[in-house]
Amino acid sequence: MDALTSIKSILNIEDDSCDSELSVYLELAQTEIIAWSFGKNSELTEVPTWTQPVQIMAVVSGWNQKGGEGELHETVDGVTHTFSHSTMVGYIHDNLPSYARLA
Repeated sequence: MDALTSIKSILNIEDDSCDSELSVYLELAQTEIIAWSFGKNSELTEVPTWTQPVQIMAVVSGWNQKGGEGELHETVDGVTHTFSHSTMVGYIHDNLPSYARLA
């Protein structure tokens, strides 16, 4: 199963209406994974297989922040939202080793 199909399955998206937007999320996550784990000067053009679950779940995390999913705390009148991960990038940083720690 490819990454886009996996994401759509997790998010229960049954048509192709979100494919373009989800593909952008996948590309952004891929770019961040490569830069974070392999360095900004890496010649990688695709994420290694072992990082694909993090890429998929980072996209799911980022997508879910469009609504109320993933919220840990909400203040209604003060409009405060706290998510389990600050951003899709935060999810990647929390779940993959950084280049600085690898070097």
